[in-house]
Amino acid sequence: MDSARIQRLLSDDHIDPRAALDELFPGDEARSSHEIAVAWAADRLRTAGVDPAVAPLAGIKTLRDAEPRLDLAPARYLIRRVTRL
Repeated sequence: MDSARIQRLLSDDHIDPRAALDELFPGDEARSSHEIAVAWAADRLRTAGVDPAVAPLAGIKTLRDAEPRLDLAPARYLIRRVTRL
């Protein structure tokens, strides 16, 4: 992994994950981008058989493998939201 990628991963904490999710999962007339993103994450985790409450790192990897544009901070945010369902 190159140093620029490592630096970006380390600096993700200042990014609002909801803004990134708005770009990746645009809302529609029926649901907000947040609702669509959380539903997507819950479905991917369920399909993969990953319980994010038990294995949050496996959950993050599952989500990021399913959507390569998903950065670490938004993936962590989704894991936290899915575990609250």
